[in-house]
Amino acid sequence: MTTTETINNVCSELGITKAELAKRMGMLPSSLYRKLARESMTLEELQKCLDMLGVTIEFNLKYPNGHVRSSRANYEILLERMGLMEKELEAARKTAEFQIKSLKDLRTELNSAVGSAELGMRHESKAKEYLEKIQLVLSNMESTIAYTLGEKVFEETAGEDPESMEALAGKRVLLVDDNELNREIMKEVLVDHGLLVEEAENGSEAVAAVKANEPGYYHFILMDIEMPVMDGYEATMMIRKLPNRIRANIPIIALTANSVPENRERARMVGMDEFLAKPANSARIIRSLAKFQ
Repeated sequence: MTTTETINNVCSELGITKAELAKRMGMLPSSLYRKLARESMTLEELQKCLDMLGVTIEFNLKYPNGHVRSSRANYEILLERMGLMEKELEAARKTAEFQIKSLKDLRTELNSAVGSAELGMRHESKAKEYLEKIQLVLSNMESTIAYTLGEKVFEETAGEDPESMEALAGKRVLLVDDNELNREIMKEVLVDHGLLVEEAENGSEAVAAVKANEPGYYHFILMDIEMPVMDGYEATMMIRKLPNRIRANIPIIALTANSVPENRERARMVGMDEFLAKPANSARIIRSLAKFQ
């Protein structure tokens, strides 16, 4: 029996409409109908649905209304059926967690390969083809995981706005990453678009650089998260607390191979303006910088 069939049967047994269920879940009825028809409910939505139905069953057990379907035996069957769905949901969660770890490991291992391919694009056509294939695999994995977890996936638009790109020329970027190869790759991308680049190997160096230079000296900061001495989260918090508001409000864009939802939320909480997963292609990085012009 499919998830949709189970939910339909439980609703029927309980005598509630799917429109009422959608209202309790905080969804539009049309949205719930569509997701049930397509078997496309996310883990969060399924959990909320089970919670709502479970509460209704427990209420009816405690306060029976005399309806023919309200017998204890029927409700016990429903609870057993929902228990099976809970187990399936937990298995799906574990699968999603495994996919997240696999994506992180894959990103880490392929980061150097992708970077080398980008550097070799101008010299070797095969490198470009290799890079595109890797990025397609990563994009598909990221989209699948994000959808499973109920996240919104960033949709990239093709091409670059010439006016926005021109506006970046001459702007100064502080590039913060403990990996020398990553900095080399990123610097070449940025310089090719007319940006001035200064480097820091960890968050502590980044904070010191911002303090040492005049307010407005840096127009952007590209900040890695996992670094020795001081990570990107702490460095961002320290910059945001600087007394000079121009220094404190420099746009900070996170770049990290670990793009799980918890890290995205933490980045937002400490004051990062944007979150890009490594390896981010050059067009996406430049578009992100152009947003803050």
